[in-house]
Amino acid sequence: MIRNVEIRGGADALEAAVIAVVIDRIAREEEAARQGRGTRKPGLPAWVRALSPETPNRPRENVYPD
Repeated sequence: MIRNVEIRGGADALEAAVIAVVIDRIAREEEAARQGRGTRKPGLPAWVRALSPETPNRPRENVYPD
């Protein structure tokens, strides 16, 4: 948890609370990344898989000419 943060400007209590939550979330994510633990699954990211051409997983899914 982040402590001793001063938010300056025209932020009211609700906006300051949102800013504090975002800062805390970023700090926790950075700490988790430094420790090497995360929820990332092995393999390619979804956006890379989406751009890859589809290939059949089983030979019988192949289409052969007659």
